[in-house]
Amino acid sequence: MIKAEIDITEQRTAFSKFAQQNDVNHAMDEILLICRKTMMAPRIVLYQIAEAANENNQITDYEMACKIQNLLDDQKNEIKRKSEVIENAVEDIQIGLDEISHSGDPVWIKNFIEAIKLDLKEIESVL
Repeated sequence: MIKAEIDITEQRTAFSKFAQQNDVNHAMDEILLICRKTMMAPRIVLYQIAEAANENNQITDYEMACKIQNLLDDQKNEIKRKSEVIENAVEDIQIGLDEISHSGDPVWIKNFIEAIKLDLKEIESVL
């Protein structure tokens, strides 16, 4: 079995400093550096920092780790919402294209083309 030790003391100290300053952006930068060094996912790193901070009564570190975790969750939810909007619009576009291909009525075709344009604008608005 291979054992590797990775020193993240500098990044962990910087994270604590930024947590005390309530500087989320720079604290997140330190998390990313830790992730790169350790090849661990941000959520795992944040969980471990929060756990260690809780055990050592480092309240600001714990709160910062939780705050960043919440930001990641919010970002994940926003991405999910956007993807649902895109999926729904694409489904509507496919239905519109199917109706256009089956219809010979110019009025219907025009209406479906307008609906497709609106769906494309909806997709564009979330990108």
